[in-house]
Amino acid sequence: MNKRIDSLDFLRGISLILVIFFHASVYNFANIHKIDFSNPPIIVVLISFLVLWGGLLIFYSGIVNTIMLSGRIEKLGNLKHAKFLFFAGGIYIIIHYILNIFLGRWNIDFINNQPDMTVVASSIRNMHLTFPQITKFFEGSSISTIGLNLIIITLLLFFLMRNKGFEKEKRNYWVLGTSGFVIMLFSFTRIYLYGIVDKSIQAKNYLLATLLGFTIANPYPLLPYLAYGLFASIIGLMIYKKRKNLIKKIIIPIGLFFFIYGLVGCLNFPKTISKADYFWYFKTHLELGVFILIIIFFLLIFEFRNKKIINIPFIKWFSRISLTVYLFETLLSEIFGKILSYLMPSWNQTVNGCLIFGVLNIMIWILILWIWQKNNFKFSLEYWWVEILRKLGKKSTKMDFIQTFTKLY
Repeated sequence: MNKRIDSLDFLRGISLILVIFFHASVYNFANIHKIDFSNPPIIVVLISFLVLWGGLLIFYSGIVNTIMLSGRIEKLGNLKHAKFLFFAGGIYIIIHYILNIFLGRWNIDFINNQPDMTVVASSIRNMHLTFPQITKFFEGSSISTIGLNLIIITLLLFFLMRNKGFEKEKRNYWVLGTSGFVIMLFSFTRIYLYGIVDKSIQAKNYLLATLLGFTIANPYPLLPYLAYGLFASIIGLMIYKKRKNLIKKIIIPIGLFFFIYGLVGCLNFPKTISKADYFWYFKTHLELGVFILIIIFFLLIFEFRNKKIINIPFIKWFSRISLTVYLFETLLSEIFGKILSYLMPSWNQTVNGCLIFGVLNIMIWILILWIWQKNNFKFSLEYWWVEILRKLGKKSTKMDFIQTFTKLY
């Protein structure tokens, strides 16, 4: 099955626009260190929720790749397509390091106001080549989590679906769902393990630091974000099997459970956003619930009713080359911010100034994509992704625009 889900692609475009807006706004606020992060204002807490839209991209990836794998299994009768997902997961890990070391944003050390920046960000701000601290090698990211989810969940699906296991729907839902609940509910253990990351770096135990960086370090550790991929896989299987009733009866209550559980927890713990604690634990549950409910809303309103989503071209542009934009959004905002600093030295001293800066970043990207789409986004990362997979014998829909599935009921 090579068709795409229009409404989810639309949602991915919206997510990326929000990521650009909040990244450009938050990471350029010059007075961010003056905020009391042990008891931050409610607006800061709300922004901290909205910054982590990468969680929705992790969820989207899990749904789409499960649908693709299911289609290949049904069409070819084997699991050979899994090797391409393992390959894609490895590519994401490589991109993660490119992002974390060279092109991405700085590490969040708001309390001490000592940002640990990547090569691009620090070099542009300092106007000379500057390399990050070694800790940058041991941070997670949404990209690394997408890659590791691809590898781990594909391996799990491989064992579940072999020997006609694809037909054992109930068992597959139970295994994926139970695993997701266990990981989410016991992810509080990260609070007590978090300090081991710094200790392993200081002891120069870099292998352990790398493993811990992916599993428990900020900002997108596998514990709990592997569970996002597991629940996304359940939704992907249900979409492919056209189980509209199961999505209503099972997935909506799961989304409501995590939303309520997370919300109640967040309201009963101090609102901190700078460390691994119980507020962060409940926040990830709340976000999971929100993402599940948002995605199900889009599916029920558009896909299950076979309705076209509103056509906004620039949102589709963002979705179509989302990885390229995500990789280079820091480069654009740092160059633009440097230019603004010469013209208006105090532009980043206020929250409003930074929010306006975030909007301007989006507008610049829209202009870039408007020009680029005339050449079908040639030489983007997605363009090369399709070319590489084509040479390996696999057709990719990543650069196709954009067809919905046949009716999902």
